[in-house]
Amino acid sequence: MNNEIVSLYESFNKDGIALFTNKLIWFINKHKQIFLKFVFEDTLNAIKKFDAADFYLGTSEDNLEEMISSYSKQMKNATEERICYNVIHLIWDITTFMTQEACPSCQDENLKIASSVDKTKIYKVCDNCLITLLDDIFIDRPQEMIPATKEQVNDTKIR
Repeated sequence: MNNEIVSLYESFNKDGIALFTNKLIWFINKHKQIFLKFVFEDTLNAIKKFDAADFYLGTSEDNLEEMISSYSKQMKNATEERICYNVIHLIWDITTFMTQEACPSCQDENLKIASSVDKTKIYKVCDNCLITLLDDIFIDRPQEMIPATKEQVNDTKIR
């Protein structure tokens, strides 16, 4: 598993972000039984069905090339748990749409758009201070959230 994820990370090309994202999803599907040990099943089932074409990819201000290079080095001797956490976190970073809206709590970060696993709720979240908003009201962060799809992001912009 370690060599496989390192090889996948080393193949990252910013111009091929959709292909890379789909390869990460394929990696999760291939190692489903291992991921089930460390990731909520509903979240995992939602992510397994992701298709990069359904998301606005790479909208965060993160330097993906630098981040993935750093992750690659960490994965050489990582535990299965660390690999699973890392891959899920990377998919979140790549697929979660970042708004131009500043966080009302910390003012440092732009809010990201997330969804409930069943896709019935749309959240605005801050990865910095971990606040979560539902209809512009502060709520306790749900245990399970996934990145919002393009369709959900577009619906959010309409409101």
